[in-house]
Amino acid sequence: MRRIKCICAIGMLPFLRIFNQINMSYLVFVQVILAFVVGMGSLFAIYRGTDILLKRQYGIEKINNSLSVFQTGIILATAFLLSSVIAPASNALRFLTQDELSGMTILLSVAYVLGFVVVGLVSSALVVWGGVTIFFQLTAVNEIEELKKDNIATSIITSAMIVGLAIIMSDYVGHLCEALIPYPDVNFIR
Repeated sequence: MRRIKCICAIGMLPFLRIFNQINMSYLVFVQVILAFVVGMGSLFAIYRGTDILLKRQYGIEKINNSLSVFQTGIILATAFLLSSVIAPASNALRFLTQDELSGMTILLSVAYVLGFVVVGLVSSALVVWGGVTIFFQLTAVNEIEELKKDNIATSIITSAMIVGLAIIMSDYVGHLCEALIPYPDVNFIR
């Protein structure tokens, strides 16, 4: 009887491998769709948010070329920081759905992904706001007035500074998200 169970289990191995590959393919497809939807939604929200902020806080009514370059820098910086949370979000999805695929694990996985997106958006807001504020304080030029005057050079330098700071900070935002995944404790061998 035991031998029959072993033969049946061995016969099921190819089927289990195919089933596991289908689950992983499905999971990768879900990750791609989720990354696209969250990315587009977040970047569009950042675009609209900067548009409203520029109009309300700085009194800019007419968007010119230099303001467009400035907004582009903010959007690119946000994209860099959001891209750093994709790998931890994928790891959380894989780790949390490795044993079983139930409604609770899917809900928990989506909560982690959305939490990581919030971490990415908050960190991008802090990096952009902090970087722009410090940069504007360090220079003798009134950058907002120069942006209103359509000074392209000011917008390129400011955007490069924002994007450069985001590139530097992106790894650390990803590490922060990775640290939030509930991996099991591993005992160290001495």
